[in-house]
Amino acid sequence: MNSPTAPHLPIPLVRRVAHGLAVALLALASAYFVYQLWVNLHHLPAIAWTASTLGVLGLSVLGTLFTVILIALMWQCLLRDQGVHLGYRQALRIVAISQFGKYLPGNIGHYTGRALLAAKEGVPTGKTVATMAVEVVWTLAISSAFTVVALLVYVDDLHEGLVDNAHPGYMALLGGLMLFAPFIGVHLLNAVAPGISRKLGKGDLVAAPRLGTALLVSALMMLCFAVLGSVLWLQATVVFGHPEVDWLQLTLLFTLAWTAGYVVPGAPGGLGVREAVMLKLLAPQLGISVVLGLSLVMRLSSMGGDALAFALGWLDQRAQRTL
Repeated sequence: MNSPTAPHLPIPLVRRVAHGLAVALLALASAYFVYQLWVNLHHLPAIAWTASTLGVLGLSVLGTLFTVILIALMWQCLLRDQGVHLGYRQALRIVAISQFGKYLPGNIGHYTGRALLAAKEGVPTGKTVATMAVEVVWTLAISSAFTVVALLVYVDDLHEGLVDNAHPGYMALLGGLMLFAPFIGVHLLNAVAPGISRKLGKGDLVAAPRLGTALLVSALMMLCFAVLGSVLWLQATVVFGHPEVDWLQLTLLFTLAWTAGYVVPGAPGGLGVREAVMLKLLAPQLGISVVLGLSLVMRLSSMGGDALAFALGWLDQRAQRTL
């Protein structure tokens, strides 16, 4: 007599359940932020429209634009290690135009757009997919390293009994391992699961980044988060008048919130999730009203930087067509 086997959920059903949970999480996070915004709307701090304030807001938009420039350089380096030599201007134009697609529902529009635009420039789709997969894993590795440090050092509920601030060497070791996780992971993927690697590479094994590329990409990604943290710090100190806030703490906690928005499927640009996490992490120090204002200004300046990148990329594309 055969023993009964446990029923297996069809893969489409599993995907629907996972998608439903992600949508529910996104809805809860967004509802939490909107509720706090509605309750504290009349407490939002007034912004003094001085030359310094306008200057900081302008720098905030340029800061986001600068991260797009860095992302294009990372992608060009990763493509080179896959045997594809794409000019930096072409890489920047593709990333700048496609980057705004992250605000579309599903949070994958920028990747789809990059693959389509790259194909028009002669980049094999498999190479684009492979580099984007490495880029995503690397981004998560870097942001997770920052997140671990933020959780252990700055989030009090997890701090007690876990961290000796006088001996941070093991955190540095953990962070270093996470920074190079994609570099090691590609080798493991090719050795253990070559079929998956070939599927990602559309027939070819995903080429492991060179050590020099690993160092450069890690540095550029850390610079991206440092730039975004600096933008937030400037807004907190100049726009909202909190010069006492610590730059490192703000950068690490913002990276934690950014990571939460990045990993939730369907959150366009992390919208709602990032702001909700920022509210929970920063409100004890800055107050709910200030963090609400900071979240809104940071979101608007980020969208402004992405829109500026899109406009410049589109104009460059038109200029190339007329040549």
